[in-house]
Amino acid sequence: MNGRSHQKIAMLSYAIVATIPVINSMNLFNNKYIQVPMGISLVGLGTAALAGLIVDADSQNSKISHMNPLTGVSNKVINSTEKSLKFLLRLLLGACLGSLVLFYSKPIIEMLTKIKYIGKYAKICTYFMSFIFIILGVTNERFYKKVPIIGLIYKKFSISISKGSNNFKRIAMFLTYTGSSMILAIYNFTNLNDIFIYLICFLLVGIAIFPHRTFLHSIEGVTIFTISASYVFNKLGYEYLTGCFFVGYISHIYWADIFTKEGVPVLSTPRFMASLFKKLGIHNKFINILEKVGRLKLKLPPHITTGSDKGNLFEVIYIIILFVIILIGFNVYGGAFRII
Repeated sequence: MNGRSHQKIAMLSYAIVATIPVINSMNLFNNKYIQVPMGISLVGLGTAALAGLIVDADSQNSKISHMNPLTGVSNKVINSTEKSLKFLLRLLLGACLGSLVLFYSKPIIEMLTKIKYIGKYAKICTYFMSFIFIILGVTNERFYKKVPIIGLIYKKFSISISKGSNNFKRIAMFLTYTGSSMILAIYNFTNLNDIFIYLICFLLVGIAIFPHRTFLHSIEGVTIFTISASYVFNKLGYEYLTGCFFVGYISHIYWADIFTKEGVPVLSTPRFMASLFKKLGIHNKFINILEKVGRLKLKLPPHITTGSDKGNLFEVIYIIILFVIILIGFNVYGGAFRII
């Protein structure tokens, strides 16, 4: 699902848990470590929305990555560079094709002269053809891709540019999170020496090195992120926000991405460990079992594809259903709003 949908689902999920007593009383949302108070907190809504987006922090093209000032700026620069390179490529190909037409203008004019109704306009048609090929370089990219032969050449080069752009975004994201982790760890070592700060440093590195839909989308990610969030909120004096964060985080994984065709991993650590052992040259049955466990995915119908027409329709219907549930719950149980 896209970022906006995750944001809405996270907020609606928290609102439902904070409004409907039957759901709120579940041990998952009210236990020794997590408490979601009855009544919708506006700060809680924001916390849930942020948690719903953080799950995709390991993707360089996610909404949270664009919102992050550090990764957002680098993404904008790289996107602008990518657009400029594609524009220059179209312009170059168009100019080359136009120049080619001008270079062979004499035989082209002779050929057109023999065609009925066009013959007397042969020169105009030839030069106009050259002009059109050059102009095509600055027109819409979709139209340019449909041009025979030249469009195919452009597609191949364009794909290479896009891949390079994504690689640079990934590198920028890696440097951002690992650099932040190192700075935070050094500061913690020299000033605070708080073990929980090192856990946050580990999370930042995890965001940088783990592929999308692995660690952050697993039980391990839920656990470690919730513990880290709990530490921060306790320091701020708003312990209840841990519950808001938890609901927003799990809504992304188990109430949204679980409906996609990719599904979500049951556990991410086994596959990571198996991959690590194989790189070290260790191969045995235990490693194979670890790898199989790591490949287990949780999926529920309709197995949508993010960005597809079917996927977009499902997201809209799903959000509407959640909104209707909160409206009914609010009217039946007399829900309440508060700022904090």
